[in-house]
Amino acid sequence: MGEAKVYVTRLRNQVDLRRLAFTKPTGGAENCIFCQIVSRRSPSNVVYEDERHIAFLDIYPFSRGHTLVCPKEHGETIWDMGETDIAELFQVASKVSKAVVAAVQADGFRFVQNNGEAANQVVAHVHVHVIPVKMEDRGRFTDRKRFTPDEMEETARLIRSELADN
Repeated sequence: MGEAKVYVTRLRNQVDLRRLAFTKPTGGAENCIFCQIVSRRSPSNVVYEDERHIAFLDIYPFSRGHTLVCPKEHGETIWDMGETDIAELFQVASKVSKAVVAAVQADGFRFVQNNGEAANQVVAHVHVHVIPVKMEDRGRFTDRKRFTPDEMEETARLIRSELADN
């Protein structure tokens, strides 16, 4: 993997985010997979969309229904956002979480929001993980799973249906 280096990203509020990483940051929106999903240049199972946010199924989920909620505007970490934008993001995540839990008949859910490679942020675009949890998985994180395209589409359809009903 090579030697880790410190990369510095200058954030909007003039704060430097230092990342100890083995790879250089993606270089902004033009190389960001989530921005490609927003612009429909990359496929995804979208479950929710409004003017400023998008939610879609994680392709390597921890559980059935694991959904990512993102602002459409590119920003690497939550520090790139204003307080009102952060509140709005979590309001959308809350709305989506209700539909996810109902759609997959979960017993609870987790919000996970990582910032920087040290915190396990894989995609350098702000996002909130909505991870539905069943009682049998209580107290532990499970391994990532793979679902067929048909299973992913059916899960997305169920979540969209729940959102339409509420």
